[in-house]
Amino acid sequence: MEYLKNRSLETQGIIYMLLCQLFFTANDALIKKLMNIFDNIYILDEIVFVRGIVATSILGLILFLSGDLNFKEIASNTKLQLRGLMEAITAIFFFIGLYNLPMADVYTLLNLAPILITLAGAIFLGEQVGWRRWSAVIMGFVGVMIVINPTKLEFGYYFIFPLISAFFIAYRDTYTRKIKKDFNIMHAAFLTSLAVTVVFGFGMLFHTEFIKFNLVEFLIIVLAAIFLIIGYFFSILTIRTTMMSSTSSFRYSTIIWGMLFGYFYFNEVPSLNMVVGATIIVLSGLFIIQREKKIGVRQ
Repeated sequence: MEYLKNRSLETQGIIYMLLCQLFFTANDALIKKLMNIFDNIYILDEIVFVRGIVATSILGLILFLSGDLNFKEIASNTKLQLRGLMEAITAIFFFIGLYNLPMADVYTLLNLAPILITLAGAIFLGEQVGWRRWSAVIMGFVGVMIVINPTKLEFGYYFIFPLISAFFIAYRDTYTRKIKKDFNIMHAAFLTSLAVTVVFGFGMLFHTEFIKFNLVEFLIIVLAAIFLIIGYFFSILTIRTTMMSSTSSFRYSTIIWGMLFGYFYFNEVPSLNMVVGATIIVLSGLFIIQREKKIGVRQ
């Protein structure tokens, strides 16, 4: 009976993870859509700032209604503030890559993060990494080389931005593993949203002019904020339902969502290099996740 209960919770966790990645990707697609409408990367600061005000306000209201809005605790949690700053820096590089590259390529390169987490764990946390996982790390980087196709560089050097973003994700997740017992999950979501809003708002100070959004554009931003919050919601449900080691493999679904949104929303046809490279990266990451689950490194 206990086995069936655990299996049921694991299935729920997997569904929550798939939905989490779907809504995060939908949010990203709307941001990319707006950047394409204005055909200007500098509009990004305003888009993310307005989205952040909406998302942070809604998250704050949820915390208030649940009786969990503790400004003193939130303001004094420097660990979460640092994590939020890392999330903001990650977002900067991610959105620059998203503007210049097909969605599927961006998510493929971004999913190098689990491989980088293993690398970071070995270097910064002193975790023992055997030859199997080192082999998977190397294969992951081979997959990256296939995706970017250095002999052709169809999209120039913009591939660097999602790779930098992947490095920050790896650092953020490695850091989170060290402090995961020291924070409230909803507080983390609120502070993350707030940090991203503040950083992109700071970027607006360097603008010489601002663009006024019409009603349709504003509603797109509001919808993106709602998708982001729903993504946070399912992310929290995933964590609370089952161990992350049971659902980590399904983070790669973001590549599938990225391919679907890219194809149907932006007419982006995945290249053979992207498909082959993505397959290698995913297989390498899945092997690492399963190996670490077996030896109990990542829970």
